[in-house]
Amino acid sequence: MAFAQDGKLEVYTMAVRGLTDLKPDPERQLKYLDFIDIYAALDENERIVYRQRYPEEVAEMTRFAERFIEKGREEGLEQGLERGVEKGIRQGEAHMLLRLLNLRFGVLPQSAHEHVESA
Repeated sequence: MAFAQDGKLEVYTMAVRGLTDLKPDPERQLKYLDFIDIYAALDENERIVYRQRYPEEVAEMTRFAERFIEKGREEGLEQGLERGVEKGIRQGEAHMLLRLLNLRFGVLPQSAHEHVESA
């Protein structure tokens, strides 16, 4: 999909809105939100403008992140029963931290993923 550079934020907003309307499953939302973020490749200035111009969408994504964090904790606890509670919680938190860092700063290098996962 091609779009004019000056319409980039509007396209990004429509994609995020569509995602929240069409995909109630948090795991699929995460998957497609990653795709939207990678494809849009908003720089830091564009992200600042986006947060100012579209506060409702930012609030919705924040609520989504909070729900996903809670889901990650629940899954971590479930996995913890099988492999040790502490390890499951750490994996869930690392996954969510990486997700939030990707949302905030864009695609992270592999070394950042390795650093967070080993911490």
